[in-house]
Amino acid sequence: MFKSILAVSEGGPDAAMSFQLAGRVAGLFEGTVDALHLPVGPAGGAVGGLAMSGEAMPLIMEIDEERLEARAAESQRAYKEILASIKDATFTAAETATLDTLVAMGRCSDLLVLGRPGSDPENVAPATVEAAVHECARAVMIAPPNPGSGAFGSVIVAWNGSFQAARAVEYSLPVLQKASNVTILVVGSKPDDVGASYLARNLGRHGIATTVDGIDPGTVSGRARGRALLDYTHGKGADLLVMGAYGRGQVMSFLGMGGATGKVISSCRVPLLMAH
Repeated sequence: MFKSILAVSEGGPDAAMSFQLAGRVAGLFEGTVDALHLPVGPAGGAVGGLAMSGEAMPLIMEIDEERLEARAAESQRAYKEILASIKDATFTAAETATLDTLVAMGRCSDLLVLGRPGSDPENVAPATVEAAVHECARAVMIAPPNPGSGAFGSVIVAWNGSFQAARAVEYSLPVLQKASNVTILVVGSKPDDVGASYLARNLGRHGIATTVDGIDPGTVSGRARGRALLDYTHGKGADLLVMGAYGRGQVMSFLGMGGATGKVISSCRVPLLMAH
């Protein structure tokens, strides 16, 4: 169950996305939200700690103190407007907050929620989402510009038999148990080759009825496979996409992740639950 949800904001468009989706999840599971504001650093990503330990980011953005204060104020405004009324909700913001703060709080939470990266011209680096996915050992939800409301009635589970996909399924069980329609989707392989029937059987034992489907985008790039997954998800009118997160530290790939992962994170129009 998602009782303790960490919603992360860096004070841009991500604040409303993240906080709205976190509030939505908290309402479904009678949980609460700990909101965290991280200041944006000179590399366009959250400052300090892990943010400076990866490969150099290809874009640089300097933000002055006045703008940093304005971004912090935006996070606080969004918190007061969206989350403050939730029982036991908290707000953490400090000039000393770093990605290490995110990781420390994230590892003690049930779920992390972040707004979609790439939507903020002042924050071009993927450091925050990469740290959340790769360092916190928790489920991560990426909020689209319109996070929606209510239950996640229709859920697509992207399945390829990998340990990342298995972890994503494990973390998503509370959501799947509340869904009315769950589709196990296999992209680019035969469902039997990746054990989709075994997954369907196991989910059935949890009281989750599923449909298995497959699409074959052909021999294409990872980003093209991601695009095919998105087309299917959006075409079905799904409320949530569940998938594993792949790759790390490849500046050539958006977000420093696998091509499919980066494409889905940057373009998914519904909430995205991931695990690495």
